[in-house]
Amino acid sequence: MKNFPAWLQYTLLRLVSFIVPLAILLALGVEGWISALVAAVIGICVSYIFFARSRNAVALQIHTARTRKTPFVGADDAAEDAAVDATNER
Repeated sequence: MKNFPAWLQYTLLRLVSFIVPLAILLALGVEGWISALVAAVIGICVSYIFFARSRNAVALQIHTARTRKTPFVGADDAAEDAAVDATNER
């Protein structure tokens, strides 16, 4: 899964860690809301124990994006800023 972005990989792993226990519990005939609750607890535990590397990669990407030295300014933003500045000079 090296080609996926870290957030997508982590999200898919979390979904699988919830869906698999849910499917097993439902196949065993456990009531729906109990199956969902137990599958959620299992998914959280599995994610916390086994997916630390993916979780840290996502956290690092978020931190990097939030602490970028120069803010991203696209062509639309620059054009809008120029138009606002032109109207404010009048």
